[in-house]
Amino acid sequence: MSLIIASNASANLIEMSRPTSEPFDIFSPKAQERSQAIATVFGGSQQRAARYTSRPADRKEELLFAINDARGNISNAAFLTRSPGRTAMIFVTPPHNKADQDRGAALIRRAISAANELDAVLVQALVEPLRSEELSMFSAGGMNPIGILAYLELSRIRRPHDAVKSAPAGVTIRSWKTNDRTSLEELLEATYVNSLDCPGLAEMRKTSDILDGHISTGIVDLKKWLIAEVDGVPSGVSLMSEIPVSNCIEVVYFGLAPNARGRGVGGYLLDHALGIVQDGGGQSVALACDELNHPAMRLYQSRGFALRLRRSALIGRVGR
Repeated sequence: MSLIIASNASANLIEMSRPTSEPFDIFSPKAQERSQAIATVFGGSQQRAARYTSRPADRKEELLFAINDARGNISNAAFLTRSPGRTAMIFVTPPHNKADQDRGAALIRRAISAANELDAVLVQALVEPLRSEELSMFSAGGMNPIGILAYLELSRIRRPHDAVKSAPAGVTIRSWKTNDRTSLEELLEATYVNSLDCPGLAEMRKTSDILDGHISTGIVDLKKWLIAEVDGVPSGVSLMSEIPVSNCIEVVYFGLAPNARGRGVGGYLLDHALGIVQDGGGQSVALACDELNHPAMRLYQSRGFALRLRRSALIGRVGR
């Protein structure tokens, strides 16, 4: 799932414009300061920072902002990285006190105001739900908490693929064809109607951008991009892609249109998709789900998916 709130979320989100005056001297670190600034973002952890410091700086892919302490050393930083589908992910130095929160909020505002340089329309952040000071910092920086994501994993597909037997009445499953992009975009939009998973979020981006994000996530194998039709009408979608760095299959998106809900279509589609994964070697399968989407959570848990971690998701809308 690509990164959740009430259906009026777009009205509630703060549109950020260029910041006015901030009480801090925010600057873009020089090349020789980049590694130190990124490590500061990750609480001084060189290991966590290595994923980013090991690659060359690219102004089209990342933005970095920092604040110095009284001795002229970088004390707080914000790191914005471009993500597929016209989004960006932001990482900020974890706060230890109120002063850190204030500096972090100022950095977040600056980063969101500059995110259009990465062609992003939304900025996302993920925070451990119990980190109240960090959540407050992002909120003060103009980002809205939109719910809690449950990250689930199926380490071993315990249902043999031949358990997929009779389909619900009128249901057929086929692979998506790349020359049928318009139909898939229309199906995605249908699945967003009254959805319990990230309600309102899809309205904040063009469906074409959302689909671009799905396509850019991992390695697409069209055998794992499935369309469920009900009486000949596309009504359900399961998009799974291989993530080599994690050696797993990710459920990039799974959704049903209203006419397919409560009819067993979701279970049948998921079983079919898992059967294909099993035929391909049975890699572990990972996904993220809004934990308030109780029907989806029940479905995944019934197939053996287990909770691995939880993260509060926050969104900031980029002014244009």
